[in-house]
Amino acid sequence: MPAVRSIILKKLDRGEADELVKFFSLELGWLTGVAKNAKKSRIRFGGHLEPLSLVDMTLRARKKDDMVWIDESQVIRGFMTVRQHVGKVARAAYFLELASVFLPEGQPDEAVFTFVLNFLETLEESDLNPFLLLREEILLLGLLGYAPRFDLCPACGKAIESGQDALFSVSLGGACHPACLRGEGEKRLVLSPDTLAVMRRGLKVERDVAHRLRLHRKGIVELRQALSAFVRYLRGEQINSLLFLENMGL
Repeated sequence: MPAVRSIILKKLDRGEADELVKFFSLELGWLTGVAKNAKKSRIRFGGHLEPLSLVDMTLRARKKDDMVWIDESQVIRGFMTVRQHVGKVARAAYFLELASVFLPEGQPDEAVFTFVLNFLETLEESDLNPFLLLREEILLLGLLGYAPRFDLCPACGKAIESGQDALFSVSLGGACHPACLRGEGEKRLVLSPDTLAVMRRGLKVERDVAHRLRLHRKGIVELRQALSAFVRYLRGEQINSLLFLENMGL
């Protein structure tokens, strides 16, 4: 099998010598591979299976399960700046985990792979402001098929007017008129007019323009709470990297 370009999410010990590696490949999608004797073979694997690295892997199919053998791995880019900053590691791991839980294993998606790789490259080269990080998360959710709406109320289909508060509905996937959610049992996640305005603006422009946008602390908290609740609703269970981000106050 030809080498496949991959981003490593995580690796775990498997017995005394092997490592179990979860990775996202451009050609094959999400896979889990076994690197036999990885902890002993410095020549084939030394430093080439680290989480958040971009690597080229040589793989073989396994007959007894859906995993693959990893015969060799070569680092293309290590993203050392990201890996040395706990906040950047947490962000990168969260984006990769989002991709892993909402993309079926073995299903390649070039657009998602390219987006995640570009995000890692941006994290490596600069610090992203809190609003831009939330914007990137929303764009990734869109690529995965779960884009939340901030312009039209998903309950009635009408626009959220400027100057109006909205309530974010996790079940409907967007900002709703408060009147449209009367009697609903969901937690009331308020999005203020300023938050909605900046978010709508940010989703319409390119990253170099969006990078200059700023949102007040209240707005950042509002969006974080809405997106966290939405992602957990979609997943149906806890997402460990998201919990870590929240515990760190990121």
